[in-house]
Amino acid sequence: MERAFKAALITIAMAVVLALLGLGNEHLLRQTEVAQGVNWIYLPAGLRMCYVLVLPVHGALAIFMATVLLAARDPTLSMWLVGVNGAVTACGPVLARIVALQRLGLQASLANLTSRMLWMLAAVFGLFSTTLHQAFFAAIGREPAFVSMWVGDTLGCLLCLYGLKGLALLWRRPQ
Repeated sequence: MERAFKAALITIAMAVVLALLGLGNEHLLRQTEVAQGVNWIYLPAGLRMCYVLVLPVHGALAIFMATVLLAARDPTLSMWLVGVNGAVTACGPVLARIVALQRLGLQASLANLTSRMLWMLAAVFGLFSTTLHQAFFAAIGREPAFVSMWVGDTLGCLLCLYGLKGLALLWRRPQ
């Protein structure tokens, strides 16, 4: 029971951090917004990929929860669409992780997370995330912005993945 409680707390904490980064991105990078929900730089996209790389199940749940929190503020979305948006957002990094593990040779331990792998992972993530989001946006009648969303998701992913790699190097460095 204690283990499940800790897991739930970790997932909730991850969701809160992601939601806060989403709000911060909205305010700090407002000038990079192209259309509703589309930015040329979107840092939370990178945190989503990091979450799923490090803690796949908890990361996906945290992404869903954070997205639901953020999307619930949109008065044009019903609660059903808020939930669908959360699922769409969580699927992008999960699919990218699967492709990276099965096709790109990424090890689950992330031991071989090279600079080349980071670039490929970010591009694959950006492609999945953008395609899924743009399909969702098209279904609800929002303005398409594929290129700017792909650039924003990919840049955000690269920034966070390089940050994760840097932290991992510091963590492993002998004292």
